[in-house]
Amino acid sequence: MKIERLIGIIMLLLQRELVSAAEMASMFEVTKRTIYRDVDTLSMANIPVYTMPGVKGGIGIMPTYKVDKKLLTVEDLTAIITGLSGFEQLLSSADIKKTLQKMKNMLGHENELPASSISLDFSNLAMKQEFNENVERLHLAIKKQQFVALTYIDRDGNQTIRRVEPYHLLFRNRSWYLQGYSLERQDFRTFKLSRVIELEVAAETFEARPFILKPFRASTTTTPFQMKEARLIIDKIAREQIALRFGVTTIEPLDESYFSAKVTLPNHEVGYRFLLNLGTHVTVCKPGEFYDGFVAYLQEIQCKYD
Repeated sequence: MKIERLIGIIMLLLQRELVSAAEMASMFEVTKRTIYRDVDTLSMANIPVYTMPGVKGGIGIMPTYKVDKKLLTVEDLTAIITGLSGFEQLLSSADIKKTLQKMKNMLGHENELPASSISLDFSNLAMKQEFNENVERLHLAIKKQQFVALTYIDRDGNQTIRRVEPYHLLFRNRSWYLQGYSLERQDFRTFKLSRVIELEVAAETFEARPFILKPFRASTTTTPFQMKEARLIIDKIAREQIALRFGVTTIEPLDESYFSAKVTLPNHEVGYRFLLNLGTHVTVCKPGEFYDGFVAYLQEIQCKYD
């Protein structure tokens, strides 16, 4: 859009003395003629932009304006680039790559990217490459307002095909989610991408309906799981996972090696599987409904190997 390009030009010129029209045209993916028209537009808006002819010439902004009206410092740009670099690891879209390159260009060739005290690294996510393809396809479908068909398995193992108007992608707790309008349910729903068996993007487009981003809810069913309190004995290895999920205030030390944790979990396979991930590093204390359910679940597992 033109307004976004005009803002981008101003931000670029506030960081660099002169930028050639050719470089600017390449950066914003327009013609040099369009760039010169943008310069005229900025001049009419009383932005002191000027041009210098010659091989070493280009487009610049008056130094007085640069000193008094500077929008982004090198530190600001470094922080933005750090965030974009981390985001690019999760969603390698062409738009993000272009934006990241533009922000780097704003630093100027004379300014190397300074070392940041913060970095983001998502390279250890095993699902990155596998799910990125679906995330990128959904990201494009959202932009083009195209219907998608999801072959989906819910948490109870039921497989259905959902026709969805996609509106929003969310990355939370190492997982991607799609928020959209389900035509079958006639309501907005959240779909976990790891439960999508097959994804098809239709050529057919839809007219977007009002969508308000709501706080994320892990449960999208009308009958949420029954939650029960459980008392756990955990060691130092399990403590990290319990603290991440429930907070350190739920944990009390017992001795040098073990801790007690009082938590609330779904009295369902979902809650049991979470504890099984901790293996022998956690023990569920009895009595209690959660304890009874967990033991019954373990017995079902054992029966498969008798």
